[in-house]
Formats: sequence, structure tokens, C-alpha cells
Amino acid sequence: MNAILLTVSIFMNLVSYGIVRNAFCKKDVSSNCDLHIFNALSSLLSMATLLVICLAASSLSRPSAYTLLLGIVFGLCTALCAVLNMQALESGPLSYTNVIVSCSMVIPALSGMVLFGEAVSFWQIIGILLMVISFVCAVDSKGSSSGTSLKWLLLCLGAFLFSGSVGVLQKVHQNSPHKEELGIFLVIAFGISAVFSSLSALFARKRGETVTVLSGHKLRRLLLCSILSGIGIALCNQINMYLAGAMDAIIFYPVVNGASMILTAAAGILLWKERLTVRQWFGLCMGGAAILLLCGIF
Repeated sequence: MNAILLTVSIFMNLVSYGIVRNAFCKKDVSSNCDLHIFNALSSLLSMATLLVICLAASSLSRPSAYTLLLGIVFGLCTALCAVLNMQALESGPLSYTNVIVSCSMVIPALSGMVLFGEAVSFWQIIGILLMVISFVCAVDSKGSSSGTSLKWLLLCLGAFLFSGSVGVLQKVHQNSPHKEELGIFLVIAFGISAVFSSLSALFARKRGETVTVLSGHKLRRLLLCSILSGIGIALCNQINMYLAGAMDAIIFYPVVNGASMILTAAAGILLWKERLTVRQWFGLCMGGAAILLLCGIF
């Protein structure tokens, strides 16, 4: 059963985080306002899906002040990570963007050492060094058809930081006396993400940014992509929460992150004809090795 759930989680992650968002951002997004509308709608659907799961499992409870406040911060980080990730997908390759954001696991890993006295192994330190090499190799706009640039790398690094912050906040919550409130914690987080992106869309509209995703065929694609992304992300979060406790970490994290990197890179190359330079391929391999080492397989 765990193997089936793991396969489902990897597939949902590839589709909802990778293929759907990349396709929508590259084909339909014309402004930041469009991005915020998409993230607001997909976050709202994620919240609704998680709420249904909590009700079905009879695990819905009134949150403590601690869970409420931490959930608000978690939701803001989730929204900012999603928007920066989608902005990076607009201007850069899916394959390399995914590797950089996946390396964000180094942040909760180091936070474990600082906040909870967890040990960081020699191989994880090597993983951090390989991650830095991967980032240095990322920008090579002269010979790459994928259009990488310094702006793209900065967007990736922003998504990297907020994605890592999400991991830290979840780790902090799960090491608190309120860890049983994880279901409502996620419901609050995605609700805050939806509200934040809705307000950001209104602010962007008042500043004169155009909205192109609320009419014609773009509206139909917005609804379809939001449904696939929102429900997929919610189910992926729920499955991963269960598997993190049901499987050995040395198996779960390398498989989830390694498979995500390989399949996303393949999707970028096969579906969007991304062509990386030799330098970028080297960086991609270093990023993959960094992810495996940071997962603690040694």
C-alpha cells in the first residue's frame, strides 16, 4: 500500500507542481495579476480538499492560537513560494527550476541543527557544496535555448527561500504540543494563501496590470489548471504527511525528491523541448546529487 501511495504522490507532484503550472504559466499568463488569480483559485481548492479530508477523517478541530498564528505565516510563505516559482517558470526551464527549488530542503535540515540540536552529517555538508555548484552553473544564457538569466535565477532563489521556510514552519509545528492539529493547520495555511493572492491580484489590478485569464478560452484553462493543481497539491500534501510517518526517512525522501527531479527534467525536455548547455547539464547532475545527499542517504 505504501508503494502505491508513494507512486500516486510522485505522479501528482509531477502533474500539479510541474506540468500543469508550467503549461499555464508559459501559455496563458500575461501579468502578475494573472499569476495571483491562478494561485488564489488553486489555493482555495486545496483548502476545500483538505477540509473535506479532515471532515471525512473526523480530525477537524478548533485550532489553538499557536496553530492559527503559525498557519498564517505558513500560508504567506506558501503563497510567495508559489508565485515566485510560477514567475520563474515563465522565463526559465522547468527542469532546472525544479532542481533549485527542491534543494530548499537544506533550510529545514540546517534549522533542525540550530533549533532542535539535530546532527548534520559530513555527506549533507557535501550536498550543500554541490547545491552551490549547481546554482553557479544554472545561468548560461549564451548557449541555452531555455532562456536562463540572472532574473530567473533570483526568482528561483526567492522560491527556494520561501519553500525552505515552509519546511521549517512545518517542522516547528510538528515539534510543538499542537502537532495533532496538522490538518487544520494546512487548511488555515491554504486559506491564507488564497486570501493573500486575491488581495495581491486586486492591488496589481489597481496599479494598471491587465487581466487576461478571466475570459474566453483562457478562463476555461484557468479553471481546469486550478482544479488539477489545487486538488493535486492538497492530496500530495496529505499523502506525504502519512508516508513521512509510515516509511523510513532514508527511503521516502530520496525517492520522492529524486523521482520528482528526474521526471520533471524529462517532462521539460520531452514536452517543452528544453535544451540545456553542457554547463547546465553538469549543474543539473550536481543538483540531483545534492538532493540525494541532503536527504541523508549516507
